[in-house]
Amino acid sequence: MTLLPLYSFVCKECGHEESLLLGMSATVPPCEKCGGILSKQITNISSFGSSSSSDSCGSCSGGSCSTCGH
Repeated sequence: MTLLPLYSFVCKECGHEESLLLGMSATVPPCEKCGGILSKQITNISSFGSSSSSDSCGSCSGGSCSTCGH
């Protein structure tokens, strides 16, 4: 299974915003509304991932904990 990143785009012609799952080397399709050129938007994602019980802090079991962030 291949994971594809989600990119946000805005059309240079009509301003329509859309999000697309694209491979890193994939060609960006035209705007679905007007056929114009889509421009990739910069997103601010600080971190992502998953935790497991093996990286527990001791006060939780590695689940969803509001005090330590696990």
